[in-house]
Amino acid sequence: MTAAQHTAAQPLLQVDQVSKTFGVRRGLKRATVHAVDEVSLVVRPSSTLGIVGESGCGKSTLARLVLGLYPVDAGDIRFAGKLLPRTGKRPRAVVEQMQMVFQDPYSALNPRASVGGSIAFPLEVQGVGNAEVRERVAQALEDVGLHGNYATYYPHQLSGGQRQRVNIARALAMRPKLIVLDESVSALDKSIQAQILNLLQDLQESYQLTYIFISHDLNVVEYMSDHVAVMYLGQVVETCGAEALYHQPLHPYTQVLLASSPSLEVTERTTAPEPTSGEMPSPLDPPSGCRFRTRCPFAMPTCATTTPVLAEAAPGHLVACHLYPSSQPAAK
Repeated sequence: MTAAQHTAAQPLLQVDQVSKTFGVRRGLKRATVHAVDEVSLVVRPSSTLGIVGESGCGKSTLARLVLGLYPVDAGDIRFAGKLLPRTGKRPRAVVEQMQMVFQDPYSALNPRASVGGSIAFPLEVQGVGNAEVRERVAQALEDVGLHGNYATYYPHQLSGGQRQRVNIARALAMRPKLIVLDESVSALDKSIQAQILNLLQDLQESYQLTYIFISHDLNVVEYMSDHVAVMYLGQVVETCGAEALYHQPLHPYTQVLLASSPSLEVTERTTAPEPTSGEMPSPLDPPSGCRFRTRCPFAMPTCATTTPVLAEAAPGHLVACHLYPSSQPAAK
C-alpha cells in the first residue's frame, strides 16, 4: 500500500467510548441522564454514516459531542487522526472542517439577516477577507441551486426547501470535510425531501464530503448511507453496511424498527418479530443488563444481569445482543 492509499484508508472521524450525562431534577432530588453511554463509531472519508433510533436515544446529543457543542465527559474523539479536546475551544482548522445542518430550516437562520449575511457570518468570524467572503457566498448559492440574487433575500421570503438550501450553503461556504445532518429533511414535504437528498449526494460527489446523517426515517437513511449505526437509550446496538442492515438485521430492536417502517414492497423485507409493546424506558432509570430487554420478544434471564458488548457477529457486522454468544469483541 502506498502512502497515499494508506492516508485515504484512515478514518476521518473516530469516536471511542464517548459518554455524556446531564444532571436533571426529579422532584426534589437530582438525577442523572446517561444521554450517550460508551459509544464508539468510525466514519471513513467521502462516506455517509447514518444514525437511526427512536426519539430520545441520543442521536442528536452524539452529533453535538462530535462537533464540540457539548463537552465530552469520557472517551476520545479524533478528527483526521488528531485527538480533540474534551472541553474548551477546538483548533480553528477543526472548527472550519466540521459543520452542521439543523432540523428546522427557519429557526436555524437569523430572521433579521439576509441570506448573504447568514452565509457570510461564519466566514467573517473566522477572519476571511471581504473579497473572498463575497466569492464564497456566491459559489455556495450556486452549488445549492440558488441564483446569486437570493443573497439579498430574507428567510421569510423563502420556502422551506429554499431555507434548507441556504443552511447547506452556509455549511459549504466553510469548505468542510465533515457535515453533520441532524434530521435535516424531516421538516420538509416528500417532494422537497427528494430534491434536498439528491442535492446532498451531488455535493458529496463534487466535493468529496463526508456525512453523518441522522434521521428517524429508515427509508431515507437507507437511501443516503454507506454504513448505519442503530442507537437505543444512549448505546449503539448494531452497526454495519447499509445493505446488510436493511436486508439481514441481527438485533431484535433493529428488526422491529424495520418492521414498523412503511414500505412499498409487496413481499416482506425481513422476518421481523411482532412489534414491541410499551414505550422506551426512561433514560433516568434504564433497565439493568440489556436496555432493550423490557421490550424484546427474545429476552433471556442473562439479559437482565449482563450488559451485551458490541461485537462482530459477521464480517463487518457488529451487534450487542446475547443471541449471538459466538461473536468476538471487534478489533480497534
